[in-house]
Amino acid sequence: MSHAPTVNSLSNIYSLNVEAQSKRYAQLESRFAEIYGAKPDFIARAPGRVNIIGEHIDYCGFPVFPMAIAPDTLIAVRTNNTDCIQIANASPKYPARKFSLADLFTIDSTVHEWSNYFKCGYRGLFEHVGRTGGKGFDALLDGTVPAGGGLSSSAAFVCATELAVQRVNGIDLPQTELALIAASAERYVGVNSGGMDQTASIMGQQGSALFIEFDPELKATLVKMPDADPPLAFIIANTL
Repeated sequence: MSHAPTVNSLSNIYSLNVEAQSKRYAQLESRFAEIYGAKPDFIARAPGRVNIIGEHIDYCGFPVFPMAIAPDTLIAVRTNNTDCIQIANASPKYPARKFSLADLFTIDSTVHEWSNYFKCGYRGLFEHVGRTGGKGFDALLDGTVPAGGGLSSSAAFVCATELAVQRVNGIDLPQTELALIAASAERYVGVNSGGMDQTASIMGQQGSALFIEFDPELKATLVKMPDADPPLAFIIANTL
């Protein structure tokens, strides 16, 4: 079974604008140090997705054909040797939050609160492995997936949280398992998710789309985009 990869070069993630992404990561690390007094231990990343074929059928168990996109959620993380988690957002629109480990299992879906999506990823992972909590850490989030844009910003947030939390706590689950956990976890905030968004975010790879099947079990097959000159490109646009 495949597990979430660790990369040391941004060119393994982004095919375009690698220099701009490098500056973005450096700014995230610098801002993290300003807030918490030290640089992060690592940065977890999960991308948004665009769907090519198969709208609103994943939660009925039918196959879909999405691909991951460059816009993503980054979470810079550093353990803090406490029983609390502090999470801040690079956007001033979203206020910083501090939680005890027990607080992270309480999610009020009637309140539209940005940190609830962080709680979803945290709670979903620990309930799945049968644990009541883990190590405290500091986190700073930066997202480029447009909220409410139909590109799965919430799934990217929940998946990035899962990846961050499992690394801090020495958990290493297969990608398919992480995708299923994330799909279930988003339901804590009332999202009726079938698993396409989370699977594309967790298992997407550069230069490929994903043919995702749910029956009899979750299976994602990489479909490499054909070579072309000029290179094949997809345009994502709001055409309303």
